Amino acid sequence: MSSLQKMTTNLCQVLRLHEYRNSNMPGLEKLGAIDIYYLEAIYQLKDPTIGTISKLLGQSTPNTNYHIKKLLELGLIQKRLDDADHRVTHLSVTDKYHEALESNSEFWKLLQNRLEETVSVRDLAVFQRILRQLVEVLAEETTLNDF
Repeated sequence: MSSLQKMTTNLCQVLRLHEYRNSNMPGLEKLGAIDIYYLEAIYQLKDPTIGTISKLLGQSTPNTNYHIKKLLELGLIQKRLDDADHRVTHLSVTDKYHEALESNSEFWKLLQNRLEETVSVRDLAVFQRILRQLVEVLAEETTLNDF
C-alpha cells in the first residue's frame, strides 16, 4: 500500500468513525456499512439513478433496492421519477440527511481551531489547497461516464 493510500484511508476511517460515534442522526445505528456507502454515493453523485448506484457499488438491482428502501424508510433519501422516462428513478438525499451533516459542525469548528493553533498559517493554507485539488482529481476520475 502506498503512503498516500495509507494516509488517505486512515483519514477517511478516522473521520467516518468519529461521525458514526457522534452523529445525532436517529436511526443511524440501523445502518450497516453498505447502507452508508449508498447514502454517500447518492449524496456525491447528486440525483443518480438506481442503475447508476448499482453499477457504482457493484451490487445487483434487488440488493440495491433493499438498501434504498431502508434509506427511504429512515427519511434520508427520496425518489423522483425522471421527467422524460418514467421508468427511470432518480435518488437524492433529504433535508434530514443535510441536517445530520450539519449537526457535526461543532466538531469541525473545534478541529479547525486546533489546526490553526498547532499548524502554521502557511502549512494550513497548503493543506487546504491540496485537499481541494485531491477532491477535484478524484471527481474527474469518478465520472458518471463510467456508469
